[in-house]
Amino acid sequence: MTDNNQAPQPQAPYGQPEYGAPAPQTPQYGTPAPAPQYGAPAYGQPAPAGYGAPQQNPYAQPAPGYGAPQQPAYGQPAPGYGYGAPQQSPYAQPAPGYGYGAPVDDKGSFGWAVLGFFFPLIGLILFLVWKDSKPGDAKMAGMGALVSVIASVALWLLFIIIGIIAAAASSFAVLL
Repeated sequence: MTDNNQAPQPQAPYGQPEYGAPAPQTPQYGTPAPAPQYGAPAYGQPAPAGYGAPQQNPYAQPAPGYGAPQQPAYGQPAPGYGYGAPQQSPYAQPAPGYGYGAPVDDKGSFGWAVLGFFFPLIGLILFLVWKDSKPGDAKMAGMGALVSVIASVALWLLFIIIGIIAAAASSFAVLL
């Protein structure tokens, strides 16, 4: 015989686990759980040894005395520089490998003047770019551009004057 005076036990809704029961390993609708990615441990499994442990920085500075020279403390001059270091005279020859390169053949070619004459904008740009590094070539390119601009202005003025004279002569011929 059963005891009808006992309190009813709560029941879980349909499709849900009972209260206190462990969660199922598969999600709803019967699809299997996704496989762990990137070496992560499976759900509920203990992590392998070393998993999540801090990794060594591959970009770290080597320990002192093992290859890299020590840098001076912040605000301190580097070795060989500062107040007690020997200074090079501003008029001395530069150290080997640190001076100016081989001298550039900069005689100012006539070809740059021709280029500047036919293409004055290019001649002006070359003049502005080369005025410090190649002064001879820059001067020729700039002179070609300047002569081209002066010649074109002179031709325009000449055409305008000829047009005015032709217009006046034709109107004078009509009056006769």
